[in-house]
Amino acid sequence: MTEETYKELLIKEEKEEIILNLKEFNKKHKVIKARIIIFTIKKLLGSKSNIEKVHIEDIIKLCENNIGNKYLTPNKNIKIAVNKGKMYFFVTKKT
Repeated sequence: MTEETYKELLIKEEKEEIILNLKEFNKKHKVIKARIIIFTIKKLLGSKSNIEKVHIEDIIKLCENNIGNKYLTPNKNIKIAVNKGKMYFFVTKKT
């Protein structure tokens, strides 16, 4: 189910960047949002290394507030940004 939902939200997928539809993401239940975030991070990094529950909750809050040009770096390998109705996942360092 997570992969299907991910594909519904997917705008662009590259080796070091994934972009999801923020508006549709925000319509999902909190548990689904958490699973999508974890799934996306695993897709980019190969694991959810050092991403904890508090990071997931912060990312969800960031998305719900939908303030442009804000970002989080839950660990040194990934950056998650929200801008213009899109959710960006960037790899900052390959592990």
